[in-house]
Amino acid sequence: MQDSNMKIGGEGITFCSWNVKGINEPIKRGKVLAHLKALKVDVAFIQETHLKKDAEHRLKAKWIDKAYHSSFTQKSRGVAILFRKGTLFKHTSTINDSDGRYIIVIGELNAQKMIFVNIYGPNFDNPLFFKKIFNTIPELAQHNLIIGGDLN
Repeated sequence: MQDSNMKIGGEGITFCSWNVKGINEPIKRGKVLAHLKALKVDVAFIQETHLKKDAEHRLKAKWIDKAYHSSFTQKSRGVAILFRKGTLFKHTSTINDSDGRYIIVIGELNAQKMIFVNIYGPNFDNPLFFKKIFNTIPELAQHNLIIGGDLN
């Protein structure tokens, strides 16, 4: 797990990137979300959620305002970006990967145009995978870019 703090639009924002290796089990999911809350994480990049599309509601918690998730057809892969309540994020659009390996969330954080990318990279060298992601990121010249993930 990596976390960092930075200023965006004059406000301190805490980020965290964590490969959770599955959060289908309610006890583990509760512990993961409680730990993120205790760390006072504003934006969390979570990899290997192992949640199917119909289970995305499990990412909700009282302290989470918005949750964006990209899932796979099986209980594997999956990435999510979570925003804490009180974080001034205005969503514009989302790009989901059908293989559950990345998600791109575009919007404004503290009135700054932002692109958030969460990546769960393959376990083998695959330059085309990363090229596809970077070719998919829109409007990069007009936005700040923050990438989190497990790049393997």
